[in-house]
Amino acid sequence: MMSSQVRPVENSHPVGAMPESTSSRKLSDFYVGDSKIHGRGVFANKAFLPGDMVLEIDDTDPVLDRGKLTPEEEIFIDVFVTMDGEVKVTRMKSPEKFINHSCDPNNYVRTDMRSGVRRAWALKNIGIGDELTWDYALNIWEEWIGPVPCNCGAENCRKVIRGNYFTLPREIQRRYRTLLDVPFRRRFAKEIRSLDPSDGPSDRS
Repeated sequence: MMSSQVRPVENSHPVGAMPESTSSRKLSDFYVGDSKIHGRGVFANKAFLPGDMVLEIDDTDPVLDRGKLTPEEEIFIDVFVTMDGEVKVTRMKSPEKFINHSCDPNNYVRTDMRSGVRRAWALKNIGIGDELTWDYALNIWEEWIGPVPCNCGAENCRKVIRGNYFTLPREIQRRYRTLLDVPFRRRFAKEIRSLDPSDGPSDRS
């Protein structure tokens, strides 16, 4: 079983820096199917190594009035901080809208601070047929209306999904700090720095 400890990927890009990339939405690399975690999930059609770019996130469908969304539509939105420090809400596209949560995720999202494009990067080996997962609490500050039971099956499963980085146990917040997106770290620098006043988060771009 893979270790539940999440560490920076040694052979990946440094924080805030992105390798050059052409079109990153190679949808043939994935398929959507039944998941043991929840409902439908996204599975790899190719292998990824730690540090590989997995998927470019499609943020092209903004939600202009969140108050008009139905409960069903609310499930498939993404709320994040842009490279300009603004909060953006978008309708998630397939396949990423079907990526399930795991308390021991195999990928995470990072913003290219030159282009503003967000991409998912592999945290560990992902084999053909493996389900892609990320932690729903990473880079999120909104509290969910109610905790949702977690069925990820990871050794370090937290049993509930709250969808808020700042409600995670402090030990996990510290462990995840190197995975936080640059815009999120900038917007919440004071809160993140309080995790360890002697070693505040880097603000490099």
